[in-house]
Amino acid sequence: MPPAGSNEPGAAPRRQSILLVDDEADIRDSLKMLIEASIDDVDVLTAESGMVALEALQRQPVDLIITDYKMPGMNGLDFLHRAQKAAPKTPRILVTAFPDLEIAIKAINEAGIENFFTKPFEPEQVLGVVREILQEQKAAAMRNLSFARSLDVMRRNLEKKE
Repeated sequence: MPPAGSNEPGAAPRRQSILLVDDEADIRDSLKMLIEASIDDVDVLTAESGMVALEALQRQPVDLIITDYKMPGMNGLDFLHRAQKAAPKTPRILVTAFPDLEIAIKAINEAGIENFFTKPFEPEQVLGVVREILQEQKAAAMRNLSFARSLDVMRRNLEKKE
């Protein structure tokens, strides 16, 4: 899977993507609209369950995962734990209406979450965190691309000397 924002030299930058998982359609759709209206060059993929989200992760790399905690079938913490195995370098955010210290500790220790929000949340706070994570992803991709280009130049210079 290519890192966030990575692309071949000369190609248009890849739009970043967020996987948003929530069983409540109104919350899922509202957060999707908020993010897409507020952050440029971002696509928000949605899933109504952890299983659907895991299938989406198999089809397409994402730059950030945001999931609700309380969902039928597979809760958000279980989903994030499985998502960590499927996409280990993808930052994860857990959202819950049921703030619980034990859940927060498990989310950090077992699922490697980046952030934890409680409902109702302030939209600007969520947007600020999402922007920061996406910018970090983009910066890392740029560093990786620059490093790869430097290695390529060094390799070509070495081949010329032989």
